[in-house]
Amino acid sequence: FGLGFHIGGAFDKVLDIKQCHLQPEPSNKIRNFVKEYAIEHGLSFFNLREQVGLLRTLVIRTNSKGDVMVTLACTSLGEGEINGKAPVLSLLDAISERFPEIKSLHYVINSKGNDSFGDLPVVNYAGEDAIYEQMEDLSFKIGPKSFYQTNSEQAYRLYSIVREFADLKGGERVYDLYTGTGTIAQFISKKAASVIGIEYVP
Repeated sequence: FGLGFHIGGAFDKVLDIKQCHLQPEPSNKIRNFVKEYAIEHGLSFFNLREQVGLLRTLVIRTNSKGDVMVTLACTSLGEGEINGKAPVLSLLDAISERFPEIKSLHYVINSKGNDSFGDLPVVNYAGEDAIYEQMEDLSFKIGPKSFYQTNSEQAYRLYSIVREFADLKGGERVYDLYTGTGTIAQFISKKAASVIGIEYVP
């Protein structure tokens, strides 16, 4: 019943975390609520080695304004019903009711052998389809599949240094490979003739 982080060097082991200091609340409260709900209602946790179980991963993202996005990955919606709905949908309802501050709530069905879901459709279950991060005069849309640095303040510092080191003169064409949400590309765009960001996530 571990719900936390993968243990280094062990692809199939999870260190159960009660209090994570890397994210602000309500991150811990959401994670602990999901674990308690799952145990109380008999929702199984996915065993990566045995490839059995229902609940796979829980992704919680928070922007600098405190907007929260939650994405739950599971192998199916579950068998039977809880409160008249499929077990996973009932869990999502419970999350939404308990944490009305969640701005964007999603789920994805992942029955593959690994935890990646970049190639799978994500369902926006409640709220908006994305949250936004502001840096200088730029606004970045962050969806469930978007790559965006998890520490917004450090990301801003990093991108500022990249822009400084690039030392562009104004006539260059810049390619930003694996651009994610395009933060670096946008940051340097004012100092280049053109910027092309390449990313497999639309």
